[in-house]
Amino acid sequence: MDEDPELTRSQVIVIPESPERPENINQPENLQPINVDDNALIEDVLEIIQNNNQNYNPDVVLEHLNSDLPPSPVLASAGVSLSRTASNTEVEQHSSQARISNEDPILVNEESNSLASCPENDADVDEPPAKMRKISSQKGDEGDGETCPICLDTWGNSGEHRLVALKCGHLFGWQCVERWLKAQPTKDRTCPTCKSKATLKDMRFIYARRLVAADTSQITALQKQIDVLKSENSRAELELLKSRIAHRACVLQLEVLRSTLMKSQSAKDQPPRRSWRFALEKNQEVSKDGGCRVLTYNCRTYELYVSQKSTNNLFPGYGIRKVSCIDYKLGQFIHLHPKPIRDITYSQPRDLLLSVGLDSSVRIIERGIPSASIQCGMPLWSCSWDYLRSNEFCVGGVGGVIHQYDVRNTSASIQTLNTNDLSPVVSLCSTEHGLLSCQLNSCWLWESNMRQWVPKAIPIDGPFVSLCYDNESHRALITSRASGNSRSKLTLFKLKANNSGEIMFDLEQTFVGSARSTLMSRGTFVRTPGSIWAAAHSESDSALNLHGLDGARTMTLPAVEPALDICTAQVNGDTIVAALSESRLRLYKAVATSS
Repeated sequence: MDEDPELTRSQVIVIPESPERPENINQPENLQPINVDDNALIEDVLEIIQNNNQNYNPDVVLEHLNSDLPPSPVLASAGVSLSRTASNTEVEQHSSQARISNEDPILVNEESNSLASCPENDADVDEPPAKMRKISSQKGDEGDGETCPICLDTWGNSGEHRLVALKCGHLFGWQCVERWLKAQPTKDRTCPTCKSKATLKDMRFIYARRLVAADTSQITALQKQIDVLKSENSRAELELLKSRIAHRACVLQLEVLRSTLMKSQSAKDQPPRRSWRFALEKNQEVSKDGGCRVLTYNCRTYELYVSQKSTNNLFPGYGIRKVSCIDYKLGQFIHLHPKPIRDITYSQPRDLLLSVGLDSSVRIIERGIPSASIQCGMPLWSCSWDYLRSNEFCVGGVGGVIHQYDVRNTSASIQTLNTNDLSPVVSLCSTEHGLLSCQLNSCWLWESNMRQWVPKAIPIDGPFVSLCYDNESHRALITSRASGNSRSKLTLFKLKANNSGEIMFDLEQTFVGSARSTLMSRGTFVRTPGSIWAAAHSESDSALNLHGLDGARTMTLPAVEPALDICTAQVNGDTIVAALSESRLRLYKAVATSS
């Protein structure tokens, strides 16, 4: 059967895959039947290829394909896309592989059955059979992620066909996607894969030679499980912490109930009250040159710390001397201040000794070694550790000024307190109700409310010498100086809160003391099992008076030298009373007697 040359020309164009061996085209996939309606377009494209012969320019074909012409499956079968949004690189690649000779531009594959299956008359055929060309990577699944989806050529990490990505995440060759986007109107530019909006500015270079997508679904699932377990662990730890807090509260409540029960039982089974007397154990000379002023007790080492004048001419000044309460021997001397020491106090929770002097400095001694020094800019008279916060302390000086410090940061004071009274602060005592301060002309209770201290005057007349506080009985003892015809006084009052939470001063007793007060002698509380006394020295009587409280018997101990400071110590169940004069230390021991 003879074939019409024109029909053959309008139906099939076979473009060999390799320009070097056109005679080996024997694959049926290379034969693509076309629609006769595209004859005019095919003739135009063939004319362009024939006119250019072997040196045809792909840009001429691209310019023709970008014109307002309908797409043709013929050129698609030859590897040339007629879509207006097709990549120019793809056109160049497949166009460069198409080499058609002038003598026979139309090549028919002998092994193909496409022409043999064509009918003789056009009237017998409603529509030519369409066959889609399969495009697959040369490496199959192994090449996935290594080729540009526009030109199907391998991209690189440099050059015009280097790897780029759009904002949607799809990967292309640089030149391919650039031509794709430029071939579209600016407002209609989209990604070739997902058709999401894209612009030339969205292109980002990917610096990778090969991309491999790892399956991280199991890792993600395990990570989610880890997050769930972490949240459950945090919730369990929080519940455990709450349980510990509740347990601690229950333990404290149990301790309170137990102590209440023990007190009630002890009140019922209380043995007969014992009477006490105090015997002189030791009259120890501390310093021949004098200069002793204050003392305090270290309950950990059973030692008294006594302030005294330095006996070393190479290191003049003042320091503290350790005195053992076991064998009453003098111990180490620690030099601290160039001027007299006015007050010292010991902190049992932190095992620190605090001293202040008229040289305007504060010294902190840790385990017998001076560890810190603070300059306050004014002569200091008194000091006290905070009752609630063991790392804080207060110092008082001239002008009625009180500074509060923290041992963790001594570069500056936490805050400063003062009143209208400009007399020196001679005594400071920190209590559970606030800070008690005693000046020469007034006494105050500083109540703390959210770190804001509010002063409250204590209704007692002065002038005053010292103030001390007993934590067990919540009592305060204020020593007043003798003035004119009036003798010195010891005023005992109790601090307690009313129903509204306001602190009240409950005056209990007043004791008459010395007829004269040339020295500032401090008073204190003396406690033994079942008894308590208010102790103070009387210059006119040359005696140490112990005023009995709660039914205790009042006693008088002979003391020729005036006691400037008095301190009590508990040593192995025994009560020791230490009375310090300017040069000597008198030690008394409490001895139980039959009623």
